[in-house]
Amino acid sequence: MSMEVRRTRIGALVVSLSALGAPACSGEARVAGTAGGGPVYALMSQVYTDDDRTVYIAATHSIDTGEVSLDGAHEFPSVANFEAIAGRLLVSSGDAPIITAYEIDDALDWHEGQTVSFAAFPLEDNANFFYQYLVDEHHMYMPFDGYKRIVWDPTELEIETVLEDTRLVPERNGMPIEAAGNRSGIRYPSRVMMPFFYHDEDWYEFAPVSPIAVYDPQTHEESKVIEAPCAGLAIASQDEQGNTYFSSWDYGPLLALYGLAPPPCVARITADHELDESFTSDLTQWTGGRFAINFRYIRDGWGLANVFHQERLGVDFTGGSIDATVQDQVWEEENWSVWRIDLANQEAHPFEAVDLPSFGWGLVEIDGRSILTVPYADSSRTKFYELDGSGNASELLDVVGDATWIRVR
Repeated sequence: MSMEVRRTRIGALVVSLSALGAPACSGEARVAGTAGGGPVYALMSQVYTDDDRTVYIAATHSIDTGEVSLDGAHEFPSVANFEAIAGRLLVSSGDAPIITAYEIDDALDWHEGQTVSFAAFPLEDNANFFYQYLVDEHHMYMPFDGYKRIVWDPTELEIETVLEDTRLVPERNGMPIEAAGNRSGIRYPSRVMMPFFYHDEDWYEFAPVSPIAVYDPQTHEESKVIEAPCAGLAIASQDEQGNTYFSSWDYGPLLALYGLAPPPCVARITADHELDESFTSDLTQWTGGRFAINFRYIRDGWGLANVFHQERLGVDFTGGSIDATVQDQVWEEENWSVWRIDLANQEAHPFEAVDLPSFGWGLVEIDGRSILTVPYADSSRTKFYELDGSGNASELLDVVGDATWIRVR
C-alpha cells in the first residue's frame, strides 16, 4: 500500500472520530463558571480544499436539530480533534502540541480557558486526541516513542508523569512497534487496553500478532501484555458483558488474498483481560469468503464491519505476483461495503440501511444512543444515522464536511 493511499484513509477517519463562521476565541482567558445545567453538544466538521482543510465546531443544545447552522461556528486551522471532559471542550489545534480548554455557556457562547503544552515531548502528530485514552477526569494517557506514555490531568491541564515501564517487544523482524491510537475513541470503564502493532515503513507488511497492553488505573503502570493473533489491530469496541473486540484498519486483505500473509481478523478480550482463544475470527465464514476490517461492536449481539468484495476486481489471486493496480484497488471505496455482523446468530449481511458506500464511517455513543457518521465519498458532506437495537438506521442529519458529534456537558 502506498503512503499516499494511507494518508487519504487516515484523513477521512480522523474526521469520523472527531461545521463556517466566526474565528476562534482570542488567547485571553475569561471567567469560568458560566455553564448551567442544560446539555450542550458540539459538532465538528472538517472542510477540505485542494491543498488544505479547515475545521469548524458548532455548539447546540440537542442532536435532534434536523439541521445545524454553521454561521456561528468556531474556526480552527489544522485542528487534530477534540474531547469533552469535566463539562469542558478540549481542542488540540494548530501546528503546536497544545491543548486548550473551552467552556460553552447556556447561550452557547465560548469562553477560552487554560492550555497545556506538550512541546517537551517528541510527538509525531502534536497533541492529537486520536492517540489518547481517558482513564478518568484527572488522568489521560498520551503514548509516544512507541511504548512510552505521558500521564496528564485533562481537568487541571497539567502533566503528571511520564512512564516507560513495559514488557512490549520494541521490534519484530526489523519492524518497530507503534501505538495504534484510539481510532474508535473508546472509553474503558476501568483498565485501559492499548493496542500496538508492527509494520514496515511502507505500511505494506505487518507482523502477524498485535500486543495489547493493559494498564492499572491507580498506578498507571503496565499490568500485563496480551498477545493477540491478528495483524494491525487498531479499533476497539466493547459489548454489554465487558468483552472488548479489536479489529484492524491499516492492515488490509491484499496479501491474504494472494496467500502471502494471514487474513485480517478480530480478536476478543474477555472482561477479565484474557484472550478469548475460541473467538478469534476473520469473519469469512459469515461473509461468503470475503475479508473484513474495521469491525465495531454496536449493541445487542451485533456489529458493523467493512467487507471487501474481491470479486469486483476480476483478478486471479492464485498468480505469483501482485499487480500495482491491485494494491490501489484494494483501498478504493467502491470495492467495499458495510455489513451487519450478527455475532449472536453467527451470520452477516450487507447493511442496506446506509445508502453511502463509505469506508470511513464512524460511530459515536451519545446519551445511550448509537449514532453512525457516514461521510460522502468526496468528504463534502456527512450523513448521521441513529441505530436501534434491531439494526435499523434512521437518518438524523446531513451536514457540510466530514463531521461528528460529542456531548460537552
